[in-house]
Amino acid sequence: MTLLLALLPGVPALTALAALSSRLPERAVVAGVMVTVLIGATLAVFGATPLDMEWLLLGTALGLDPLSRALLAAAVALWGAAALAARHLFANATRGPRFAICFLLTLSGNLGVIVALDAASFYLAFAVMTFAAYGLVTHNETDEARRAGRIYLILAIFGEGLLLAGLFLLAARVGNPHTDAIVSAYDYLDQPALVGSLLLAGFAVKMGVVPLHVWLPLAHPAAPVPASAVLSGIIVKAGLLGWLRFVPAGLPELATPGNALVIAGIAGAFGAALVGCFQARAKTVLAYSTVSQMGLLAIPVGLLVAGHVPPAVAIPAITVFAIHHALAKGALFLAMDHLKAVGRRAGLITLLPVLAIIGAPMTSGLIAKAALKGVAPDPLPLIITLTSVTTTLLLLRFLALAWPRGQVPKGAMAADALLAWVGLITLGLVLPWLVAAPGHLAYAFQAGSLLDAVWPGVSGLAIAVAAARWWADRPVLPEGDLVIPAEQASATVAGWAVRAMQSARPPSMPTIQQRIRDITPRRLSAEPDIVWTGVALLALLLALPWFMLSYG
Repeated sequence: MTLLLALLPGVPALTALAALSSRLPERAVVAGVMVTVLIGATLAVFGATPLDMEWLLLGTALGLDPLSRALLAAAVALWGAAALAARHLFANATRGPRFAICFLLTLSGNLGVIVALDAASFYLAFAVMTFAAYGLVTHNETDEARRAGRIYLILAIFGEGLLLAGLFLLAARVGNPHTDAIVSAYDYLDQPALVGSLLLAGFAVKMGVVPLHVWLPLAHPAAPVPASAVLSGIIVKAGLLGWLRFVPAGLPELATPGNALVIAGIAGAFGAALVGCFQARAKTVLAYSTVSQMGLLAIPVGLLVAGHVPPAVAIPAITVFAIHHALAKGALFLAMDHLKAVGRRAGLITLLPVLAIIGAPMTSGLIAKAALKGVAPDPLPLIITLTSVTTTLLLLRFLALAWPRGQVPKGAMAADALLAWVGLITLGLVLPWLVAAPGHLAYAFQAGSLLDAVWPGVSGLAIAVAAARWWADRPVLPEGDLVIPAEQASATVAGWAVRAMQSARPPSMPTIQQRIRDITPRRLSAEPDIVWTGVALLALLLALPWFMLSYG
């Protein structure tokens, strides 16, 4: 069983390597994913003793704890359903091989993050997952996809720079620490607050915490549906694992960053939901829903880091909410294809994860939000309850945009993909109840908790009906919100710089645009994503020596 820990990320990585050397049929790609799913399901159910490989990297350690076992169960279910839904993408004659390689590498990195128990292995898997996912975002090769990929890369590299800086400072003192030694490792640091803050911020990029969330509402509409499902459902949870693995709980120096994370979580939970209500595309609405739900998940993590809640209380609640969101949100994204192919029958099934995200009675959302409220000090339980109102508004907007209309389409989805989607929804309804602590179950069925699960949804429905009647001409906000003024400001600054440099050049000198055009190969100039990636990587390389010299 221990060997399966190495095979879990290894099988998709080897399948991707085979796809690099020769074109694999889509059946082989799906088979590689399904073998990985079987290995992951076995580990999630039976567990495994930790695996230490001192000869690999700086000493690789793999293993599972209760949180990672639960996330692994959700991950393999979601990746399996997404692979079946993506078969037509793998089979594409031109872009299929590239999508398959990126899909497999992202899967390998994602599962590697879940089982890694040392800093070097975790970061390697995290980086593979992050950069391979770029191919999922830009798969369609449209201008929209390239822009989304560019912004995704800029933020990803920014986050990687923060993580590397924090990990280098940590490794300079304690080498390659295992996760069970992180708390004691911070005792040897000269600036533990700096290291913890860098790691909190770096993983917040992946989690989509406000204001680092802008890649999500741009990437999801541009990416294919199966890619959006895994990006929003389970890949963002890698940031959660990073927080819990490498940022200690209750360290006095981290009280301020922890409290700041709570505030950012509250802002994201409400703000992203409200912005999502004014979007014009269903996948964008779901992306803002993910930002909102990750804001909710950031609240208990911030409380844990700041020392307001002990790990024994906070981590079980975080586990329940994380797997609930992974399965429900992944199912909602996959529903986009099923709604088009099957019609209103699929719409009725889609209502189940919608109600779960809202937190309706007898759904996984009830136990998940009850778990969060059960560990949060006042007035946070009331704030968490109020977020269900905005979540209801947001998901009603999703249903209004995605609900099938007109002639009922003929079923075009493969039967196994449809069955896997239904199974994913069923698992999402059941699994959170199985991993919930007895205290969460008792809290969920208190009379007050049941009432708190009903009135926010009813209030949100009433507000939505009133808005549809009296505010029919409500505006549509741009996707990416904060990135719009950022792009405008950067364009203005760049314009000023170019004009200043041009005004200072001698008359005989060519303009900057002419010089760039003369020295830039045609293919490079036609691929702005490559240019921006190179600039970001150069900035990262220049920043790392400064961090090492200043704080090493």
